[in-house]
Formats: sequence, structure tokens, C-alpha cells
Amino acid sequence: MNIFTRRNRPAHMGKIPMEKIRRVDKPTTYISDNVKRVPMRANFFTRAAMGDLGKKAQHERTFRFAKTPLSVALRNMSGTHDDIHDGPVAPEKAPISDDPKEITEHIKSMCYFLDVDIVGICEVPDYAWYSHDLDGNEIEPYHKYAIVMAFDQGFETLDAASGDDWISNAQSQRAYLMGSTISCVVADYIRQLGWPARAQTATKSDVLHLPLTLLAGIGELSRIGELVLNPFLGPRFKTSVITTDLPLQIDKPIDFGLQDFCNKCMKCANECPCNAISFGDKIMYNGYEMWKPDVEKCTLYRVTNQKGASCGRCMKMCPFNKEGLFTHRFALWLAIKVPALRGFLAKADDWFEYGKRTIKNKWWWDHENVAGAYVVAKAANERDLKKDTRARGEDRYAIFPPETMPPPGTKDPFPIDRPQGVKDRAAAQKPPLKHG
Repeated sequence: MNIFTRRNRPAHMGKIPMEKIRRVDKPTTYISDNVKRVPMRANFFTRAAMGDLGKKAQHERTFRFAKTPLSVALRNMSGTHDDIHDGPVAPEKAPISDDPKEITEHIKSMCYFLDVDIVGICEVPDYAWYSHDLDGNEIEPYHKYAIVMAFDQGFETLDAASGDDWISNAQSQRAYLMGSTISCVVADYIRQLGWPARAQTATKSDVLHLPLTLLAGIGELSRIGELVLNPFLGPRFKTSVITTDLPLQIDKPIDFGLQDFCNKCMKCANECPCNAISFGDKIMYNGYEMWKPDVEKCTLYRVTNQKGASCGRCMKMCPFNKEGLFTHRFALWLAIKVPALRGFLAKADDWFEYGKRTIKNKWWWDHENVAGAYVVAKAANERDLKKDTRARGEDRYAIFPPETMPPPGTKDPFPIDRPQGVKDRAAAQKPPLKHG
């Protein structure tokens, strides 16, 4: 986007032309009335730290999850924000507009001024709140609106990486730090105006980000599973959220044809190093229509990865992960506007070898933490394209419904029952044929 276009573009619209994407009344993912709230203890990274996934995963999650010096430095800085997510609200409201539209445009303009990539706003449904905190205390929903901010993890570094090597965790932590910094600032600003607001970040959040990202019109739910994909950033972003009672105008969800595209494209499933992404059809899971991933497999691989720090292979290999906004704009337009070409475009992504590492641009050192000291990593995942698609049987996947999760506040290990999880996956209901 050149300077002449930007000068004529309202500040509240940002640099990414989300207004070009069709808005719809409901998300393209069906969400039933049966979504159950879950406790923080149910988060699978928390389960790994608590010993639910075994002693090795517990050790790796507790002592070696932040394996590289850069990821540790970024996480340490994010952690300093934990005490400023919330704070006192000014006793008197500042003189601002009483028009929610004007207030919303002001807040969005400020977010873009602070370098957020995309901003969306929605009301917070009850099911988007965790039911209990880690100590087992019940969480009562306390704000009406969510300001959802998306932060690009950066194409250039990801282009040089395999997606699950030694830079992958630092890429996430970089985006999380940006999100934490800006959401804490914006939440404090809203409180200064006299309205309650709280930052909800990767280190400290009372809300689940995925449904809010979907409802705020940032993207659609993808085959990767528990991941919302944006038409311009692909899956290459992290979110931070502010919940507030400041009167705001909500955004509608979007539809850019991703459900059909993901139905035809199996690239993330084929490239997943731990076979956690489904090749099959959607199922209903806790009230959501989704390609439900095998979260146990995914978490175990990311936590115990011996040739990298965590994993983002699916993010790296997605056909929507492309350089810049406009380099691949024509192909993006075809994928959105011409459904008949989506299968062809998914295959063409491999033909043009998108996803191969641009090794000449690798700038980081492959260091890992071993026994408290940083050493040169013995090996790194140096993956490139895997063009032979081999669908695996869905009978190898497991799901873990809310009723099988650890009770709120449980401190002792609550082991996974994988055989039962496989049975639950086989028994999972299909989404209704007609909904919406």
C-alpha cells in the first residue's frame, strides 16, 4: 500500500484492507448452544506442567520449554506485565463521545498508532470465559466487550525456518510480548478514561482467545484445528485481548471461503510432524463445528521436541502464509472469489515450492538450554516440502471432551486416558447439515 493510498485511508481502518472481506452475521463455524465452560487447569500446556502427560513432558514443560535464550528473554519481559493487566479505574469519567461508533474508531485508531496489525471487537459470550482459575476459584464474567488485537509473527524469519526449529518459540514470544505491551497500555488508557478494562494475554488471561478472535472478525477457523486463520496474515499471528465495559460497536465475523479451501487442502495435516491434524471431516467438539486436532499429540511434540523449541510447522506450511499484503494478491483473490479453483491453488502451492526454507536468510543461532546452560543444539529440524500426501486413518486420533478434563484447581497429576479419547473421537457427532 503506497503513501498516497495511506494518506487517504481513515486511521481506524489500519493498513490491512479487511474491509475487502465479506462480513456475515454468524461465524462460518457453527457454534451450538451447548458449549461448556472449562477451567484453566484444562489447558494442555498446563496439563503437561502438572504431570498429566507423563514425567518427561512435565520435566520438559517446567524446566526446558523456554529452551533458547531469546525466547527466555522475551518471556521474562512479558512476565513483568502480569501485575499491570488490571488496575484502578479513574473515579470520574473523562469527557468523551457518547457515540459507540466514534469511541470504537478512536480506540482502533490508537491501536493502529501503537502498531497493532488488525483490530476487531465483539461481545464476550459467557462460554468464552474460563470457568475457574488455576487455584480453583470460580470466574464470573465481568466485562461485556472484547477488543481483539492480532500481531504478525513476521514472514521473513519464518521464511528461513522450518516451523519447528530453534527459532519457533521466540517467534511466538515476540508476538506475545508485543501483544502484552500494547494491551496493557490500551487497558490502562481506558481505565484512565473512567471505564473498567483488563488486558488478557498469553501469560495471564481469564478468557479463551479463539472464540473471541472468530467472533471479532479476525478470521475463520481452519483445518489446523484450534487456530483462526486470517486472509492476509494466514495463521501467522498471535492475539492479545482487552475486555472492557467501554461502549463499543461490534464487528461482524468474516467469510473468505476458508471452510471450502481447507476442505480441499490437506497441506497442514500432511506436514504435521506428529500427525495431530485431521485429514477427515469436521466433528462437533464441545459445541463447536471443527477439524478437531489431537491436542495430546500436538502438546507432547511441542513440549518434548528435541530438535527445536516448540513447533509451528502448520503455520509455516499453510498456503495463506505468504510474503506481504500484495505480492500474492491475485492468487489470494482467486482463492476467495473462485471456489472451483481452490483445490488447484492448494496443489499449486506445492508445485511452486512455497514452504521451502530460504536458508540464506537464517540469522539466529541454534542454542538450547541443557542443565541450566546454553549450548549449541545437537540437531535441528530441517524440514522442507513433503509432497506425497498420505492420509492417515481417523481411528488414530483422540479427543478429550470437557467432562474428561481435570477438576478445577487440581494440583496433582490427572493422567490422560488416551484409549477412551480414541473412542470419544470415533463416537463424535457430525455437524448438522444445515445451520445458521
